[in-house]
Amino acid sequence: MPAKGVTYKEEEGRRAFQDGKLVFHRNWAYVYALASATDGSSKVDGRFAVAPLPGKDGPGSGTLGGNNLAVSAFSKHQGTARDFISYMTSLETEREYGRKQSFPLSRAALYEDPEQIKLYPYLPVLKEGILRAKPRPTVVRYGDVTAAIQDNVYAAMNGTKTVDQAAADLQSALAGLTD
Repeated sequence: MPAKGVTYKEEEGRRAFQDGKLVFHRNWAYVYALASATDGSSKVDGRFAVAPLPGKDGPGSGTLGGNNLAVSAFSKHQGTARDFISYMTSLETEREYGRKQSFPLSRAALYEDPEQIKLYPYLPVLKEGILRAKPRPTVVRYGDVTAAIQDNVYAAMNGTKTVDQAAADLQSALAGLTD
């Protein structure tokens, strides 16, 4: 990995992985379709696989979050909004959506659908990851929590702090943000 790889944001990391410059990439599901592209835009097409996040004693756990739909309690069109959500999350709409891209789907049956698996062979691994995932901690100042984690993990990775010091500083920062 290039040294600057630890500073990559999501798209920078995706491009570097797709260009064959990173060995590992924390895959957001949309990356699978892009990295599998056969139009010459990906140097890793057919040369990568998806695996569960590693954990201390076996597969690890990611976090849940992202593709949520909700209806505002203040909406004057709650019925229409609920109908739209029902349509967007119906099995047929999800199946069609899944044919067109590699984002996670909300219908568990589609992770075992042979047609979907033929398009996106990583779906059983993604399903396993989703089933193992844990909810993100509830915090009001999510951006501050994210910054504290990034700052201290980065400091440990680039050697400006020892791992023990970064862990202590992170614990201190989080204590002030989650109380």
